[in-house]
Order: sequence, then structure tokens, then C-alpha cells
Amino acid sequence: MPITFENLPRDYEQLQVPVYILKGRSTAKSSGIIGAFSDKFSDQFYEVTAGYFKAYLHLSPGVNKITLKHLDGKFQPNGYAAFDTDKKPFDQVTISINYTPIPDKQFTVPKIHLCVLVGRDSPALFDCPANKMYEGNGLATAIKKLRVGGRLMQAFTLDEMNKNGCGKRCFRFVEEETTSTVSFQEEMNKVKRSEIKIHVIKSKRSVAEIRDANYAQQNQQAKEAGKLFEFALDALKDAGGVFADNATANVPALAAVMILDAHWDKPRNMLLGHAALGGGTDRIKLAIFGSQGLHSWPMNWESIHKSFTDCTALNTNEVVNDCNECSQYWECLCVSLGAFMHEIGHSLGCPHQENGVMLRDYVTMDRKFLTSEENCIRTKRGKWGPVLTKDEPGWNRLDILRFLYHPAFALPGDFEDTKFRPQFTLINQGMKLPNGLTGEPSFVAYDEDTLDILSDTGIYLVECHVGEWSRLHYEYIPSFYQGSDPQRYVRLKYSVIQQQLASEFKGKPVHLEVLTMGFGQRSIDNLQDYLKQHSKNITLSNNRSAKMSDKYGLRESKPIEAVFPDKAIAFFRISHGSALDGIETFFTDGSKVTFGNPKPHYSEFKLDPDEFVISVAFRSGAWVDSIQFTTNKRVSNNFGGDGGSLHKVPLPQGGKLLGFYGSLGSWIDQIGIYFN
Repeated sequence: MPITFENLPRDYEQLQVPVYILKGRSTAKSSGIIGAFSDKFSDQFYEVTAGYFKAYLHLSPGVNKITLKHLDGKFQPNGYAAFDTDKKPFDQVTISINYTPIPDKQFTVPKIHLCVLVGRDSPALFDCPANKMYEGNGLATAIKKLRVGGRLMQAFTLDEMNKNGCGKRCFRFVEEETTSTVSFQEEMNKVKRSEIKIHVIKSKRSVAEIRDANYAQQNQQAKEAGKLFEFALDALKDAGGVFADNATANVPALAAVMILDAHWDKPRNMLLGHAALGGGTDRIKLAIFGSQGLHSWPMNWESIHKSFTDCTALNTNEVVNDCNECSQYWECLCVSLGAFMHEIGHSLGCPHQENGVMLRDYVTMDRKFLTSEENCIRTKRGKWGPVLTKDEPGWNRLDILRFLYHPAFALPGDFEDTKFRPQFTLINQGMKLPNGLTGEPSFVAYDEDTLDILSDTGIYLVECHVGEWSRLHYEYIPSFYQGSDPQRYVRLKYSVIQQQLASEFKGKPVHLEVLTMGFGQRSIDNLQDYLKQHSKNITLSNNRSAKMSDKYGLRESKPIEAVFPDKAIAFFRISHGSALDGIETFFTDGSKVTFGNPKPHYSEFKLDPDEFVISVAFRSGAWVDSIQFTTNKRVSNNFGGDGGSLHKVPLPQGGKLLGFYGSLGSWIDQIGIYFN
């Protein structure tokens, strides 16, 4: 058949977002356009370059039967397609693509709230050059552009997940049933559709405060370059509803906020009211970005091709040339849309990477959607094509793995595999672990070459960084993607890592990052040094040989220890309120050793004659909040408060608890264990 496809979804696949980039070839003619015709969406058109096409399709709920026709036509100078209606198509084919999102009543999947932030006295206008004012630059236009931009981010990300062999998955946005604006034709016909909901958030800050040069991220003399992130967080919390404290106690909200009052101050050559930041708190995961490039975004699906091919030179007397990478409108679209997506990546847990969206590869974002790229004033490169899949920018593989295990990217079939989506991922929408479960992995230095990593939730990624970037990684993806599934236990050999590193990185310090399900992460700054320090035996005060665990709690105070005699433990007496005061360990002969300050208020945990400790857990932050024991038979209560973070210290198989060490202030400030 003359029309063939690179990535046509299978009949059983149910897409979770209403966009899909279908890539294919037509041997009927090397040029022309592909028309996509369906009774579920407006007609859509795409260029053909050397027989290659990319159809960025917009879908409707259910099975979309789409007829693709290779037509004798082209895109006109105005950016829109035209073809000869009297000529028969060179070829045509009808396909089916199923878009069936998970109903909220089946599984509630975390979704991103796409927002516009305006100052309390804002005119609600964004920077716009004179030759684009026909679209308007008010709030209504901003909302339309953000809806289309959000769908482009989804199409980009879904294609990348699929290309990396991790399924046709993507993050979702919160949506609402409303009059469609994603298609100009649908808007004219007042068609109702589920669209991305754009929350309009009013800040208590004035426009003047938002545009304060001391808060402008690109101002090298700015005193508080991160202040706009604080403004956005405060505005979301003040808005209440889904962002209120009671709504985010167990399920953090996801938000992406565009600051509409961003403004290019030409006299000062300074972009005000803009910051590109992503991260957040345990209540709100947040990405923020300014509106300075919004003028270049498409208003609707019909204008996407026009926007990605608009070679109009950007005039810095009117709008900013952000990072000097926006010589033309099409570049401005790539940079502003891609950089906003970059910040969303941060809010979803991605750090900067060696390449990909989390570096700055999004400056050629157009290549994901088009089969030819227009001339570029900045790079002095002429128009070229075809732009193949191998030429596209993308998410780094390490980002893909983070997304795969993020609950916002879940697919319906995931929940049938309890190794991939265990029961705890159904609690709190998978955004927060239930009490008593920690995502933080535990490290045991077995010897100077061997690190054992243990996790309650499952290890899915180990990164070995040399210098700034990960140079080697070990991934544990689901078995249905031909992986080995997340692991509760991983043994690393330093010598093997050295063998597998590229020659230019051998012999240099290795920084380790371990990621686990449930947003757990833990690092080791220098793996070789850690193994040497933590695998060595020390001699305790009673001449017994032991190893030391890591120490938990941040406050350095008076050093203390409690060394156990070679006797069986009868019970622990734990003095505590909302913090840990002391631990008395009693032995079967009636003797005891004391760690910290015993108090009249205490709890006891008694061991059976055949019972022994196999791990100890601490909650700690600035000080130690609590302790909890796991034995070969049961788990004790949590003795103390529930503040801080949970840390589990497992004993090696056959190992014994030999004592505690740490520091003492008004209560126990730091704690670790001795073991053999």
C-alpha cells in the first residue's frame, strides 16, 4: 500500500489524551499535503516532504475513524493549506484510533492544573507585536493559546514515551466541558468539547510588584530572583479550592502557571515579571513561566502549521528575544512553549540532563510536528527536510523513566500488574505514600567493592554520575516492556561500574542517585569513599567488632553511644513525647544500657525468646522524632512523633543490632546503629 505508518496505534490501545502524532510515508507522490477527514473533528492538513508526513491529529472520545488523503496541494504564504478539489487524491486510507480516557470513577489519576496568574490590578494583557494584534492580546486570547499549547506538549511527550518503548502515555491536564476553541471551525459552530481548563488566578500582588526588577530572573543584579515562584504559590493557596491546605494534605496538586503580566522593558533591556522555575512543596508541585512568547503560539489547531513556519523576524522594540534564541516567530514559539514544558518537567521530578528537553533541545521543538524546518536567521541555516524521527528533539531517557513511574502517566492496563502499580500506588492517587511506608532506599556497604540497596517500594533507576551528568545507569522497567520490574534489592559492584563507564570517565569520582517508586530518592556523593568508610569494621568499647549505619538527624550536639553486651535483648524502653528522648535496652539477665535521656513517660517493646530485630526505622529532620523496630515476627508501634522523614536501616541477613550512636541535646538530635 502506498501509505504506510511508522507508529499507528494498535486497535486495543486506548489513548489517554486527545492528541497523537501519526508518522508515515506515501509513495504516491513526494510532495503535496495529507488531509485528515473525520466526523469527530475539523479537517486537518499536514505537509508532505520527500514522501514523509507527520499528522498531529486531534481526537474526540471513542473510536476515531479518520480518512487520510494524499492531496495535490500545499501550504500557502498565509500559512494555511490549499488543494485542488477537482483532482482525485493520489492515495487514501482509513484508520481507527481509540481515545478513551480513564474515567475518574475507575481510577483517579493526578492531573496538571494549567493556570494564568494576573496581578490584583492587572489589565490582563500580554506583550504582542503590532503585526499579531489581529489575534488580540487579552485574557480570552491567552486562554485559547494555552489550550493549544497544552495539547502540543501532550502530543510531544506521548510521542517520546512511545518512541522509548514505554507505551502511549502522557500527563493529563484538568479539563472542563465548554465551547470548543481548539478548532476555529468548532468555535464558529459552537461545538461543545472537553477542553483544558485554564484557571485564572488573581494574585494579591500588584503588577508593579510582579514587575519589580529585583524579582526578574534574567536580571543579573536581582536580589530575589526566585520571588515570583513564591508569589505564584501564595496566589494558588489564596485561591483555595483544589489548592487549599485541606485539599492537598494527602494528594499534592500539580500546577503550571503562566505569569500574564510578564513584560519586556525595552528602555532597560530587561524582561520583567518572568521566571522559569519548576519544583514546589509537599502540597503543590509547581512550574512557572512568563507570557513573553505567548504572541507566537497558535490560537487553534488550524494555525499550528502557520505558527511553526512563521519566519517573521522578531522586533525587539516590541517584544523580547528570549535568550537570544528567538530570531523569528517560529523560534519564539519553540523556545517559549518548550521552556514552559521544561519547567513542567522539573515539577514532575526531572533534573537538568545532558541532553533533551531538560537541557535546551526544545529550541527545535518544531521538528516534532513538521517534516521540514524553515530558514533560521539565528543559525543561518536554510529551509531543509525531510525532518525524520531521528532528527527530533526529545525527553532524555532518564526523564522517560521518571515519567513511567509517575502516577500522572498511568495507563488503564498498568493496574493489572501489581509489580508495576502495587496497592500503595492506589492510595492518595499515588502522590503520597501511606503512613509507615518510606520511598527512601537503604544502603548497606557489604565490602569496599559492594553496595547493597534495599527498598520497600521498589528501585526503578540507579544513576552513576561522573561530573555533572549521569554517564551510566541501570533501569528496572516493567516486565511487559521487556524489563526486570522494580527491585526490592539491588547489589552494585564498584569494579563493574568502572568497567562499564566510558574510558574518559574511569577512575573519576562516581556520584550515585537511586530512585524508587513513591518518589523516593537517595544519593551518595562519592561511591568509592562511601564504600571504604561504611564497610570497615570498628572496635566498640567492649572490644566487639561492628559496622556503623548512616546517622540520621541534622543537629550536631553532644556525642553519645550505647554499646550492647553479648547478651539477648529482652525489651526496649523508649522515652518519648513528640520527639525521641532516650532508649533503654534491657537484656534477659536484667542488665541494661542507656542511650539519651530516660524520662518518666515511656513505652515498652518486649521481644519473645525467639524474636530478634531485623531493621530499625527512624523519623528525623533537624532532630530525631521517633523510632520503630521490625523483627522477624512483627513491626512495633512508632514510638515518638510523626514529624520529619522516615528512614529505614535494615540489618544484613544474620546480622545483629549491637547498639546506638548519635548526639544529644534537649532530646536525641542524631541517631544511627552499630551492627555486625
